[in-house]
Amino acid sequence: MSNNAELFPKIISHAKEYGFIFQSSEIYDGLAAVYDYGQYGAELKKNIREYWWKAMVQMNENIVGIDSAIFMHPTVWKASGHVDAFNDPLIDNKDSKKRYRADVLIEEAVQKIEAKIEKEVEKAKRSFFSV
Repeated sequence: MSNNAELFPKIISHAKEYGFIFQSSEIYDGLAAVYDYGQYGAELKKNIREYWWKAMVQMNENIVGIDSAIFMHPTVWKASGHVDAFNDPLIDNKDSKKRYRADVLIEEAVQKIEAKIEKEVEKAKRSFFSV
């Protein structure tokens, strides 16, 4: 899968060519990794947001949608359940006396497995297509 490095620039080029995105401040040499929505990108973003709103809010009787600021009084966060429900599972390594976040360990393990899979796929390609 060495083509992954080449794939992202191709997607960006295609999206720019068809008006989905443009590099932010492009006429002034742009900003790295910052993009603005073009005419079709803005429309696509709006459609995705509307679909999400219908699926997650309007189609559920027990959910009320609001559009509010992120900065709120701490009591609001507590009342909404965000404070009490927040959980960042940690795992203690008794040997090293270090503490690790469980999600980070899982991501690292998944990356190792994906690397092994990629290696096996490349090996299989070489053996099947070396004719």
